[in-house]
Amino acid sequence: MKRGTIIGATGGLIAGVSLGALALAAPSFALFNHSASLAAPAAAQLALPAMSQQARWGNLPNLADLVAAVSPSVVQIQVRSSSPVQKSQFNGRNPFEGTPFEEFFGNGAPGQGQGQQGEAPDRFGSGSGFFIEGGYIVTNNHVVDDAKKMTVVLEDGRELIGTLVGTDPKTDLAVLKVSGNNIPRGLPWGASTNARPGDSVFAVGSPFGLGNTVTAGIVSARGRNINSGQYDDFIQVDAPINQGNSGGPLFDQTGSVIGVNSAIYSPTGGNVGIGFSIPSDMAKGIVAQLIAHGSVERGWLGVGIGPVTQDIASSLNLASTKGAMVQSVTDGSPAAKAGVKEGDVILHFGEREIAHVQDLTRAVADTKAGTTRDLKIMRDGRPQTLKVNIDALKDDAAKPVLASATPDAVAGATLNLSDLGLGLTAGDGGVLISSVKINSPAADAGIRVGDKLVKVNQASATTPDAAKKAVDEAKKQNRNAVLLQLQRDDTRFFVGVPFSGG
Repeated sequence: MKRGTIIGATGGLIAGVSLGALALAAPSFALFNHSASLAAPAAAQLALPAMSQQARWGNLPNLADLVAAVSPSVVQIQVRSSSPVQKSQFNGRNPFEGTPFEEFFGNGAPGQGQGQQGEAPDRFGSGSGFFIEGGYIVTNNHVVDDAKKMTVVLEDGRELIGTLVGTDPKTDLAVLKVSGNNIPRGLPWGASTNARPGDSVFAVGSPFGLGNTVTAGIVSARGRNINSGQYDDFIQVDAPINQGNSGGPLFDQTGSVIGVNSAIYSPTGGNVGIGFSIPSDMAKGIVAQLIAHGSVERGWLGVGIGPVTQDIASSLNLASTKGAMVQSVTDGSPAAKAGVKEGDVILHFGEREIAHVQDLTRAVADTKAGTTRDLKIMRDGRPQTLKVNIDALKDDAAKPVLASATPDAVAGATLNLSDLGLGLTAGDGGVLISSVKINSPAADAGIRVGDKLVKVNQASATTPDAAKKAVDEAKKQNRNAVLLQLQRDDTRFFVGVPFSGG
């Protein structure tokens, strides 16, 4: 099966685009079994709240007036950037010099290929954007990344030169500014937190460089993580979004911007009804910082975190999989100073509940440096509250430096943990994984030969015998799984490994 791909919805102008007609009609439903009666017995009908048919299925609004009001504030951004290859592998020399093919590959004269200096032609692309205030334009970072020149094309055909104000690659947002007369009005931000799956939305942008194009659909899901970065919190929509729509606005039914269109999921590069928008509640704060400072300051806690899987929850006797598990703590970080330890499960940061890893990442990032927050954790089965003073995140923030364990270090006698499918041996100053049985619980958990076993159920595993004793103790406590801390290269992480049949 061919897998789909998450791609930024930015693209250049293409020729030969055919556009199918969009027909808006009331939804119709048909049964797959054509021999069945369309009138189901009353007892078999789905019980629905009492409401009119119109309210039940929704009202398809006429968007023309809204589109006419907001469209002038949506722009196309044409970008010229340097080619990533500026020198040829032949150091500027024509590899066909002295052959009959020399004239086809250029000798430095204008219009004759790369020339003697091996300079590649600039690249051209386009995306979308929208005005918010005073000539400021919001778009995606990937639209303007490495741009030499940015031309902003208004709906009325005017072209203005854009100046970069600031970018935030971590959230894929950027702000430009243009000057001139009769600059279109800024669009209002809406509250993305109020958007629910099923709500009607519409997008305006420049797919394939065609100029302002309107598409409509619904919110398909909230809080999507597409593994594009640690701050993923996308709104998923089925409104057709294609290459060139990146940076354009996603509107609710009042004409307020509730998202910035950023990416699509596509097996082919075209729209398949799955698009992703950066929520306005995140974007407007980032944009405000970019306008004020040209960059974004984020809070820093100083922990490596991972999800609480069902197996990890079982190994710790936790009631649910909510929370973020601390995999590592950076020396000298706010977390270290507050007393956070590896294996802690963070449940609340200030007043914000941490249901998933991304909740903690975003909560810390939104916290101003110098602010103190209560950190509610679960440690050794008991809840605790720590106070942490958040620092500013720096790109060169220190990371834990760990000794590396490699498969080559595995040697010596093996102790087998058959219930887990693991073999252990002494080495590298501790305990190494010497074997992993195929299709065993350990293999399913992603454990590899050469991984170093650091802890079992949060107790240090200094020898294979000590590790086995801790595993046996977990079985005596009738736990369904055992918690292992492992080290691979320079990274430490926890996994929950169920007992065979557990």
